[in-house]
Amino acid sequence: MNVDDLTSGLNPVQREAVLASSGPLLILAGAGSGKTRVIVHKIAYLIAAQGVAPQQIIALTFTNKAAQEMRERVREMIGPVAQSMWISTFHSSCARILRSHGELLGFSSKFSIYSDKEQTALLKEVSRKLKLLPTMFPTKYLSSVIEDAKNRGVGPDEYAVEVHHAPNPKLRLVANAYKLYQQGLQENNALDFGDLIFQTVALFNKFPDLLESYRDRFNYILVDEYQDTNEIQYRLIGMLAEPKRNLCVVGDDDQSIYSWRGAQIKNILDFESDYPEAKVVRLEENYRSTATILNAANRVIAANKQRKGKDLWTNNHAGELISLYLAANEADEGSYVVKRISTSVREPGDFAIFYRTNAQSRIFEEGLSRKAIPYTIVGGTKFYDRAEVRDLLAYLKVVNNERDGISLLRILNVPARGVGKTSIEHLQVYADANGLTLWQTLERLPTEPLVRGGARTALCGLADMIRQWRRNDQEGHNPSVICADILAGVGFADWLLKNNDPIQAQTRQENIAELLNAIELWEDEQEAPTLAAYLENVALINDDHVDNAAQSRVTLMTIHRAKGLEFDEVFLVGLEEGLFPGKRSYEKPDLLEEERRLCYVGMTRARQKLHMSACRIRRLYGQTMDNRPSRFLMEIPLELLKREDSNGREAQSVPGLENGARKRAYSVPQTGSKRQPRYLQNATVAVSAGKRGAGVNRNPVKSPVQLSGDKDAASFPQGCRVEHSVFGPGVVAGVKGSGENVKLDIVFRDRGRKLLALKIASLKRLN
Repeated sequence: MNVDDLTSGLNPVQREAVLASSGPLLILAGAGSGKTRVIVHKIAYLIAAQGVAPQQIIALTFTNKAAQEMRERVREMIGPVAQSMWISTFHSSCARILRSHGELLGFSSKFSIYSDKEQTALLKEVSRKLKLLPTMFPTKYLSSVIEDAKNRGVGPDEYAVEVHHAPNPKLRLVANAYKLYQQGLQENNALDFGDLIFQTVALFNKFPDLLESYRDRFNYILVDEYQDTNEIQYRLIGMLAEPKRNLCVVGDDDQSIYSWRGAQIKNILDFESDYPEAKVVRLEENYRSTATILNAANRVIAANKQRKGKDLWTNNHAGELISLYLAANEADEGSYVVKRISTSVREPGDFAIFYRTNAQSRIFEEGLSRKAIPYTIVGGTKFYDRAEVRDLLAYLKVVNNERDGISLLRILNVPARGVGKTSIEHLQVYADANGLTLWQTLERLPTEPLVRGGARTALCGLADMIRQWRRNDQEGHNPSVICADILAGVGFADWLLKNNDPIQAQTRQENIAELLNAIELWEDEQEAPTLAAYLENVALINDDHVDNAAQSRVTLMTIHRAKGLEFDEVFLVGLEEGLFPGKRSYEKPDLLEEERRLCYVGMTRARQKLHMSACRIRRLYGQTMDNRPSRFLMEIPLELLKREDSNGREAQSVPGLENGARKRAYSVPQTGSKRQPRYLQNATVAVSAGKRGAGVNRNPVKSPVQLSGDKDAASFPQGCRVEHSVFGPGVVAGVKGSGENVKLDIVFRDRGRKLLALKIASLKRLN
C-alpha cells in the first residue's frame, strides 16, 4: 500500500500525525476529533509503508472495547498480519508478561487474578489475623489505600517507611495489613489488578536483562488516553520507551477526570519536559457535535488553567441552542426530562441522562418506568459479580490454581454439603499452624481427623472431584466441558431450585446457562482454548461499554462512565453548586478544575442536542440543599442558551445574566444560601403541574400515588403474579400484617425481593 492509500480520508493534521513515524510524539486529540482513526492509520503506516514488523509494535489502551475496536480496524486495513501485534490493555499486556516470567518473582504461570470480591475476602482474613476492628478498618478503606500505593509504585516495605512517622497511628496498622495482604496473595498464587502492572515494573527493575529483551522487541510504543495514566503506568511506559524513544502518546488533558483512581494529569502536561525533542500535533476538528454544543463546551473548559490549550472547531451545522431548565426540585427535574423524552420522535436509544452521583438516578428510573420507557443503568451489578456466576468461576479457579485458597474457601460449602463454619475454622487454623495451603490441608483429611462425620466425607468427595477435573484440564478438555462436569458433579442446578423461590432459581439458572454460552463463544475464537486463558480473559473484562441490549433503551449513567461514548441527545442534570461542582472541590483548585473537565466531557458526548438542568431545592443523602445553579452554567454565553419551561417551550428570559455579573457571582464558592441568587430574582421558574406562582415552591405538594387494582389483601394472595409501576413484574411470596398495615413480600424478576406496604404500593394483579 502506498502512503496515499494509508492516509486516505484523513484531514491535514491527522495526516501529519500519522506520518510522524520516529521519536516521541504527543497527539493532543480533542473530543470527537477521530483519535482512534489516527492511531489505526499510524499502525498501518508503520507496518505497510515503513516496513516495521507487527511484533515490534505495542499499542496500550485502557479498555477491552477500545483494544478490540483498534485491533479489528487495523486488521481491516492491512490484513491478518496484524495478528502478531500487541494491541491490548495495560493489564492484559502485563498479565501476558507475568505469565511468561512471573516465576522469577515467586508466581507460577497459573496465578489467579483476584476480583474486588476476592480481594475483600482476603482482606477480611488479614483483618482477622491482625485483630483489626471492621468499624475502624473497613475492607473498602484498606483496599483503597493499598490500590493507591500500588498505583504510585509503592510496595509494602516502602509504604511502612512512608507512614512510620505519620501522626495518625492508624496508618501504621494499615502498613501491617498491606504487608500481610501481599503475603496472602503470594501464598494463594494470586495477583490483584494493581499487582499486574506493579509486579511487571518490579520484574523489570529486578531483572534488567529481561527489560532489555522487551525493549529490543518493542521498537514502537503507542499509548491511548495518556491523560489517564497513573504513576506506575507512567514508569512502565518510560522503561519500555528507552533508549529508542519511539513513543507516541494520544490524549486530551481536557478529559483527565480520574485523579481519584490515581491518574496524573501532569503526565500529559509534562510530556515535552520528559521528551524535549517531542513533536506535538493538535487534533482540533470535531466530527461529533454541533457548533453550538462545541462552542459552549469550549467556553466552559477555557476557564481552566492546567491545560495545554486547543480550540475545537467543526464544519457541522450550528444546531439547536442548548436547553436550560431551572427546576423547583428533583421531582420537577425528573418530570421535565421524562416528558421531553416521551414526547420526542427519537428512539429511546438515542437518549442519555448523565448525573454526577449514582444516588440521582432514582427519580429518572421511576419516571421512565411510569411512562413504560425502556432504560438501562450503566454501572449496575455486573454479570460476573452475580453470586452464582462467582461460585462457578471459583470452582474453575480452584481447578486451575491449587494454591488459590480464597476461591477454595468460597466453594467448600457451595452447594451446601453440610460443612459448617466450625469445620472450616478448624481447617484454617490447621493450615496456618502448619504452614500449609488450604488445599494441602484438604488432602490430609483421609489420614488426619481434622473434621469429623458428614463434613469429612463431603470434603473428601469434593477433593476427589477437584483432582479429576484437574486431570481433565491437563488432558486438554475445553473449559466449557470442565464447567459442565462441575455443574453435574456438584448438583448445582438442583441446589438452586431447592434454595431459591422459582423466579430467583430460574434467573440464576439462566445466568449459569449464559456463562456456559459465553465460554463456548470464547472457545470458538481460540486456536487452543485452555482453562487458564479463559480465566484470565474473564478477570480482565472491564464493564467499559454499554450492553448491545441497551441500544434500544434510554441510557442512565454517571458522567465518569460516559467518557468515550456519544449520543444524539444528552441530558446533563444536577448542575448545582455543592453537587456539581461538589463542595469538596472548593478546597483545592486542582479538584475544581477536574470537576470542570468532567462537565466538559459530559457536554461533548452530545451529537445533536444538549439539555442542562439545575434544581433550586434538592433532597439528597437525607439532606435538603438550597443551592444556586452551577458556575459551569454561568460560563456558557447567553446566546448559546435557551430557557425552557416544563413542556419544553421557550420560557421567559432571565434578567441579570450578563457575563460580568455572572463571573462576579461565582468568584467565591457559596452553597446553602437562603437568599435567592441575583440572576433568578423576578424570574419565572417553571415548575411542574400543580405548583403555582413565581419563584420556587419550597413546600411542593406530593403527587398522589396512582393505584391500579384492589387494595384488599385478599386480592393479592401468596403465589399471585403482580406488576409494580417501578419494579416491574413479580410474584407475591408472602403476606404480612393486617388491616391498613398489610405488607406484601414480593420477589421481582429484575429487582430482587422487596417488602411493600399494600396501602401505597402501585400494584396491578396479573392473574
